[in-house]
This record gives sequence, structure tokens and C-alpha cells, in this order.
Amino acid sequence: MPVLTDHDQEVRAREIENALASVRMEGLEPSAEAKALFEHYVDGDLTAEDLDSAFARHLESKHGPVRLPGN
Repeated sequence: MPVLTDHDQEVRAREIENALASVRMEGLEPSAEAKALFEHYVDGDLTAEDLDSAFARHLESKHGPVRLPGN
């Protein structure tokens, strides 16, 4: 994993702040686990793809697999 510059971390932090603001406008609050994953992303421990995969694993372990009609 490449080391992120301060600018890269600032960009990632803004991305997360925007995402959290959107979620909070819906009246929701991310779990402590979700916030920890976001922090790892901002710190550069996770890529965007890693973050997506980590969320998928987290949500599946918490809620089971998501089944959509036609799948």
C-alpha cells in the first residue's frame, strides 16, 4: 500500500465527511465499526476497493447475505 500524502488524506477525509453528512441527513448514524473502517481508509490503510470489500464483509456478518429479486 503506497503512503498517502497529506493532500491525499485531506481528500479522503472530505469524501468521508460528505458521505457521513448525507447519511446523517437521512437520520442515520454509522456504527463504531463503520467509523473505524472510514478511519482506516483516510489513514491509507485501505484502498477504496478494500473499503468496499470490508463493508460487504461487515454487513454480511451482521445482517447475512443480501438477496435481491432476480439474484
